[in-house]
Amino acid sequence: MKAITVRDRGAGGTLVSMARAPTVQPKDGHAVFFVVKPDRSRLVELAQRLRIGRLKPIVGAVRPLAEAPAAFAPGRRTPGKTIIRIAEGG
Repeated sequence: MKAITVRDRGAGGTLVSMARAPTVQPKDGHAVFFVVKPDRSRLVELAQRLRIGRLKPIVGAVRPLAEAPAAFAPGRRTPGKTIIRIAEGG
């Protein structure tokens, strides 16, 4: 796996590290440490917020898994969240 450096990141973008906390802070963007731990109670809470309308994500596009690389290609912008459908029908 290639190590990502600040120079690899586009201007004004975000450097996201899943391995460890970033040790650099880009001048024209920001750096974040992203870790997701499964938590059933929080997922249930999110689902409930969606159902009752307290959480209203803005969906910009829904694309099939085969189009995932193109959906996140540099220079491609879609207002809202891009959803990648991993299975057909549903």
